[in-house]
Amino acid sequence: LQFLYFIVFLLQKTSYPKKLFSKMAKAARRAASKKGGSRRKANTSRFNTFINRVNKNAKKGLTLSSKSVKILNSFVLDMFDKIATQAAAVARANKKSTIKAAEVQTAVRLQLPADLAKHSISEASKAVTAAFK
Repeated sequence: LQFLYFIVFLLQKTSYPKKLFSKMAKAARRAASKKGGSRRKANTSRFNTFINRVNKNAKKGLTLSSKSVKILNSFVLDMFDKIATQAAAVARANKKSTIKAAEVQTAVRLQLPADLAKHSISEASKAVTAAFK
C-alpha cells in the first residue's frame, strides 16, 4: 500500500505529463502537416529522473537499481495511461471536450480501489493547494 502512495505522490509532484501532452500535440501537428510517408518517432517518455528524485527525498540512504527503476517507470506509465483513458471516457460521457480536474478525480475513483482512491485524492488536493500558494 505504501508503494502505491509513493507512485501517486510521484505523479502529483511532477509536471512531466503536461510537457508530454504538449510534445505529443506538436508531433501530431507536424505529422499531419507533412505529406510524405515519413515515420513518426516512438514516444519514449520516462519518469526515471522523477522516480529517483522522489526516492531521494523519501529515504536518504536508499538507492534503486536500474531494473527496479525500469519496473517503476513502466508501472507509472501504465497507471497514467489507464487514468487518462478513463478520464477521457468520463469527459466523453458528459459530452465535454476538455479533461479537467473533476474528470481526472472521477477516473481515479473508478480506476483505483476505494481506500487508495480516497488517499490519493486527498494527497492530490493537498499538492494542488501547496502548488498554488
